[in-house]
Amino acid sequence: MFVFSVKTSKRRIGVLVLCVAALILIIIAAVGRPAAPTSATVSTSPAEGGSETKRVAFLRSLGYEVTPSHTAVREILIPDTFDEETNSYNELQKTAGMDLAPYHGKRLKCWSYEVLNDPSGQEAQAHLYEYQNTIVAGDVSSTEADGFMRALVSVGASQ
Repeated sequence: MFVFSVKTSKRRIGVLVLCVAALILIIIAAVGRPAAPTSATVSTSPAEGGSETKRVAFLRSLGYEVTPSHTAVREILIPDTFDEETNSYNELQKTAGMDLAPYHGKRLKCWSYEVLNDPSGQEAQAHLYEYQNTIVAGDVSSTEADGFMRALVSVGASQ
């Protein structure tokens, strides 16, 4: 059995109690503070997805006339770390207020739609990326090999 004794004054005990109380308040404030919104929550997206109707309505809200059903769907894995190409694509997403960074290591579904009214006059497709039935990214790109790729913004803003 060990006995430990400390000789101290009331003032030191009071200072110790105040320090512990201040530390507890700081911890409570840090834990209770709402998290800062991520880019994924502050963007023009996320828009509600999860159905053909909602995805088409989202594209139409941006001014795109698209085929009423998707032309392709695929699943992609967002890498844990971005290489130069993925980082460049994410920079394109950021210009539309979207960000793929919060989805590192996540699987997204990519829905493709034929764009019928692209301002370029070229054949184009809109690609919508969904995570848990929420549209979190997208682009419009030409079907030509040396074509364009633009951020998913309203038709008037994309020219």
